[in-house]
Amino acid sequence: MKKLIALLLALVMVLSLCACGAKEEAPAEAPAEEAAPAAAEEAAPAEPEFEKMTLKLAHTAAESHIHHIAFTQFAKGVSERTGGAVTVEVYPAGELGDATTLVEQVALGAIDMNLVSQAGLAGYVTKANVLAAPYLFADYDHAHKVIDNFIFDWVAPEASTNMGVEMLAVFDYGFRQVTTKGIPVNTAADLEGVKIRVPPAAGLLAAFDSLGANTQSIAYSELYQSLQQGVVDAQENPVATILADCLYEIQDNLAITNHYFDMQFFVINNNSWNSFSPELQTIIKEEAIKASDLIREDLSSSEAAIIAELEGHGMSVTYPDLSSFTAMMDPAYDAMGELGGADAMAELLAAVEANR
Repeated sequence: MKKLIALLLALVMVLSLCACGAKEEAPAEAPAEEAAPAAAEEAAPAEPEFEKMTLKLAHTAAESHIHHIAFTQFAKGVSERTGGAVTVEVYPAGELGDATTLVEQVALGAIDMNLVSQAGLAGYVTKANVLAAPYLFADYDHAHKVIDNFIFDWVAPEASTNMGVEMLAVFDYGFRQVTTKGIPVNTAADLEGVKIRVPPAAGLLAAFDSLGANTQSIAYSELYQSLQQGVVDAQENPVATILADCLYEIQDNLAITNHYFDMQFFVINNNSWNSFSPELQTIIKEEAIKASDLIREDLSSSEAAIIAELEGHGMSVTYPDLSSFTAMMDPAYDAMGELGGADAMAELLAAVEANR
């Protein structure tokens, strides 16, 4: 009996062990499913491809002038941002013609881009004549406010319609000053009868005629020689131009008259502009504004240093009583009002006051 019980117990143990061995091991916990990758960042839009082209940009400033330096920056920026597809060829110093010729060429589309003077613009946009009134702006900041808040949008539509150009930016040319040979200028009376070269700009001619000066219209390309030969005894230009073109070599007096704030208009032919993709138009406008900002910073901050440098070249510098000049400007304002229109003059003067 004991043997039977022992056998039964042994059998139970064997069966138990077999059952344990046969029991399926619980499957190992499945590895956690890898977390779904975070939503892929939105694919960056493909860089636009630009059509290969070469654009011609011509101006009359010397290569040492800030305008040319700014245009060189502009050309580089356009090239880099288009992957080298768009090349801007810059022709300085009147290589492709004088100021009048270049205005005609950009209007006709013979060149793509140009820097148009106020007088050049006024030939197409009548109301722009009033911009030539003397002593409009107190300083650079005042001029910039009026340009940005009023002048750009005021003339751009008519420039497009009448001249066939898109306006890209307004460049400072600076406050204009008087230089003479052998004639120190301390009051407006010192310019009476003086033979002075004035560009063919109605406002400047009217201003110096109001002073009783003997105004002469001579192409800028002929100015140095005319001064050298004594055809005229005086001229007027911003100090940056006086330095860049070495006028100190043939003029010994500089009078800080600030009689006129000169601005120029960076434009592109409409046919060229309208052929560009929106992306290229954006790049060109942005680079034009960068060029304008460079010029503003340079001219406004460097004027005192330029005057000092001109003194170092032997020029005597005077700071005339400006009230003696402004008191004589009514005929110039009347003349500009007639050319540009009384309404245009009123609109401009209101903007000048509103932005002081």
